Amino acid sequence: MRPLKYFVFNKKRDYLHGCLDHIRVDAQGIELDSENPGQKGVFISRLLDSREAGNQWYRAVIKSEGYGDDSIQFFFYCSDSSEVSVDGRIWEWGELIRSEEFTSGRKHEIMEPFLAHQAPNPQDILLYHAKGRFLWIEIRLSGQTECIPRIMNMKIYAQGRSLIRYLPEIYQAELENDFLKRYLSLFESLYQEMDTKIRTAARQLDPRVSDREFLVWTARWAGISDVQLWPEEKLRILLNGIVRKNLTRGTKDYMRYMIRVFTGEPPLFVEYGDIEQYRDQPEVYGSLKQCYAHGPYEATILVREQAVSGMHEQKALKKMIENMKPAHMEVHLIFLKPYIYLNQNVYVGINSVLGSYQRARLNSLTAIPSVVGTGTADMHDETVRKKEAEGT
Repeated sequence: MRPLKYFVFNKKRDYLHGCLDHIRVDAQGIELDSENPGQKGVFISRLLDSREAGNQWYRAVIKSEGYGDDSIQFFFYCSDSSEVSVDGRIWEWGELIRSEEFTSGRKHEIMEPFLAHQAPNPQDILLYHAKGRFLWIEIRLSGQTECIPRIMNMKIYAQGRSLIRYLPEIYQAELENDFLKRYLSLFESLYQEMDTKIRTAARQLDPRVSDREFLVWTARWAGISDVQLWPEEKLRILLNGIVRKNLTRGTKDYMRYMIRVFTGEPPLFVEYGDIEQYRDQPEVYGSLKQCYAHGPYEATILVREQAVSGMHEQKALKKMIENMKPAHMEVHLIFLKPYIYLNQNVYVGINSVLGSYQRARLNSLTAIPSVVGTGTADMHDETVRKKEAEGT
């Protein structure tokens, strides 16, 4: 059985060879330009060459994120020729698609006679009207400020394996029986999808490349109860070594590993034994007991505030620690401010940096004089002096 021929759009360079109008491209796919969400975005792909004249294109599978059928529109064009005549001039399709001489609207008018299929936000579509050596795709995106549609990846099958050849010869002789072909294509698509999943089952066990759905299932199977708190890229890193780390579950090493993956840097731990070793130094011992949680079943975890930017991530980290700590332990989580603050935890080389200087202002017109600092504070003092001189 010959392998299926298909084209995949899943990398940044796959989209850069086409026409991009108010479309932003990144490593995850394409999306409507968020700086102009009110305008429609248009992407026209490069020419896909099946290398067979009159080729019957089979299927398109698209992974997208839309907001209603009107937010994403697909147009599939097909032709046996790589050239087209426009106003008496012969253009290569690839050259015309990339040309800045025509607007995206004008390109749409030129390509309209070659339209094979049009569909709003398709996920899996049979291309039974697309016959020709070349096929290309136009995608129109529209959205609003909070709703930006995007296309993650696409897979276009140039050929299929028609199940009609397994029927008696009387059915195979009716080559023009389009209804029967299309009817069997539904079952063929299901079979092909199941066959692909079975053949790539081993790939799903690798968290670096597995699908998001299977990744979440694997995480829960590995004992991670708060999967929803983890960003996808960090969850992949976590699962890559979770089997080995599960052997130390409930220990400081396990908690350190989980926090390091979530925040991107190792946390600081202070436990009961870390303080008790200074018992023979009363002054130091008393100071440490005041600064940290002190008890045989208590521990303090310190994390830089920059590593967990935002209240949402801080709440997620607190909940995560609460779920993975031993049941009898009480853990106190402290977020270290980026600068030196009075009555706050300060550590040399971690957050021992002076913040920006600000003069103390007694009211809207008076500031405490100081020779330290320049810039806007000096300008403010000058303004104050002028107002005092004017008697205001």
